[in-house]
Amino acid sequence: MRGMGDFQRAQMKHRDARVSAMAQHLRAAIDLWEEIQLYPFKKEGPPEPPPSPPAPPPVIAAPPEKLAYGVKEAAVALGVGGTTVWRAIREGKLPTVKVGNRTLIRTEVLQAWLSAPVAPKT
Repeated sequence: MRGMGDFQRAQMKHRDARVSAMAQHLRAAIDLWEEIQLYPFKKEGPPEPPPSPPAPPPVIAAPPEKLAYGVKEAAVALGVGGTTVWRAIREGKLPTVKVGNRTLIRTEVLQAWLSAPVAPKT
């Protein structure tokens, strides 16, 4: 019996050989069950069909164009840093609209700022 050494078996006063044999068979059955769980039987036969292709992702409609952007959003949209946007606001190149605590920049203003000719540095 697994888990019982000779000493434990010797301490048993009324030993029945059938109990020991039954325990050995039970342990063998449990070992076989564990092996089946670890290495499941693979039936041979026709190969399984390949899995169907995944469903196409759902089409998400583009959100409507925003009327105004926050300073961080404008910086991301322009591909510049927030400091650059704040500097343009401070210099008066980008007019803003305050709504509560938020500073917003209209979309038309951003487009006009991008299309404005750049003065060469001297």
